Parts: sequence; structure tokens; C-alpha cells
Amino acid sequence: MTETEVEAFQRGLREANGYRTDPGRPRAALDRAFGRFDAWYYLRLLGVLWRANGAARGGAMSERAWAAVSLSYLRLLEGVGARIEVAGLEHPAAAGGPVVFVGNHMSILESFLLPAILLHFNRVAAVIKESLVRYPLLGPFAKATEPIVLGRRNPREDLRAVLEEGRRFLEAGRSVILFPQATRSAVFDPSAFNTLGVKLARDARAAIVPLALKTDFQANGALVKDIGPLDRSKAIRFRFGPPIEVGANPKDANLEVVRFITAALKDWGCPSPA
Repeated sequence: MTETEVEAFQRGLREANGYRTDPGRPRAALDRAFGRFDAWYYLRLLGVLWRANGAARGGAMSERAWAAVSLSYLRLLEGVGARIEVAGLEHPAAAGGPVVFVGNHMSILESFLLPAILLHFNRVAAVIKESLVRYPLLGPFAKATEPIVLGRRNPREDLRAVLEEGRRFLEAGRSVILFPQATRSAVFDPSAFNTLGVKLARDARAAIVPLALKTDFQANGALVKDIGPLDRSKAIRFRFGPPIEVGANPKDANLEVVRFITAALKDWGCPSPA
């Protein structure tokens, strides 16, 4: 992915405050031939990760290099039939500085796609689980993006890592992406959505931008969670909401985020928890 392609994509995001896959966009001949097979998707994904791993060998990942990897993944998805829709980018733009993006978590897709969407505002730091930095190919790349890593063995230590490192990043002008759920799920359960994101925003005196997403185009796998079947009938959707200032009670702000996500998922026809 060239710098010109990244710049053109980001310019389009700014001008439209969103993105929608062009149904008339030409697809490569190999994608037209093999894009209906999941194996083709995972083979091409290995190629993206191989190039990302190479870019990460020099140390910290530059914004441009990270955005290029993320955009390569977006094009990969479109090449196998995905329809991607992004709306509401005027809201993080209106914040005028680093924010805490707080959203639901469906699959690994959002972790790969959000940098391409958000890096034209400012640098971002994702809160990720420790196992991701140990994966072959993916690990060195994930580590080079300088994330906030959670071990998930000691909740108190994880809380301290998010609050301390997150505040440091925000004060340095870097937004934080956080999914306050215990695990990824195609069904959004508000009872499993904790207040970690709003606590970080309150402590760092930053605004929250709620994020609703629908990424069940790739289902979670039965044996390996990050390798699941593709459902090409499902669109990939991201919707950003207006910034929320956290007052004295973080639970009120968290409830606003939950309401935003719930409403968006209802609009998209997603199932509710029983």
C-alpha cells in the first residue's frame, strides 16, 4: 500500500466523514476467481501480516506504516466480498484532540481496521490482550504499535496499566481504543460492559467517543478464536457518536455509551441478549 493510496483514503474520510465500499470498485482477477473461498482470505491475510512484521522490525511503527498495513487489510476484505461502512467521523473530529474510543467488541476485524480509519486524527493506542503480542508474525507488529497490554491474570494490575499508561498516552496527544468487554461476542450484553473506559477518560480529563461496530463478517472460530468462517451476506459497520464528557459519576457516561451502541446495533438488525 503506497503513501499516495493512504493519503487518498484518509482525505476521503475527512471529506465524507465516513466511508462506504464502492460497489463498482474493480477487483483483482485473483480475488474475482478465489475471493469466495475462506482459504483465499486467510492466505492473503498471512501476506499482510508478513509485510507488517517486516515493517515492524525497525522498532516502533510509524503512523504512516501502521495506516498502510490497516488499509491493506481493508482492501483484502473488500477483495473477498466485504462491504464496509463507516459513519460519524465528524464526532471525533469535533473533539479537537485525543479521546478515549469506547466500543463493543465482536471480532478481530476491528483491531485491524480501526487504525486506517482513525490515524488521520492523531496517533492511537489500542488496549490489547497479552497473547496477541506472542503470536507468530502478528506479535512483533502488534508490539511495535506500542499498545497497552493486559495480562488478564491480575485484574488490579490491568486496571492500573490502563489508567496509568492510558493517561500518559492521552496527555501526549494519543487517543486510546478500548473495548470494555470480557470477551468478543456477536451479541452485545450491556451487563458485561464495564466502566474502565469512562474511568480512564475521567482520570485523564479526556472526552469519550462511543463506537458501535458490527464485524461478524468474520465469525469467531470454534477451535481458534481468530480463525472463523466468513459470512459475505453481512456488512462490516462502524458508527461513531458525539463526544461525551465524563462528570462526577462515570456510570452515567457509561450508560450513554451503552445506549448509543444498543441503538446502532438495533438499527443494524443485530440480536439482543436473551
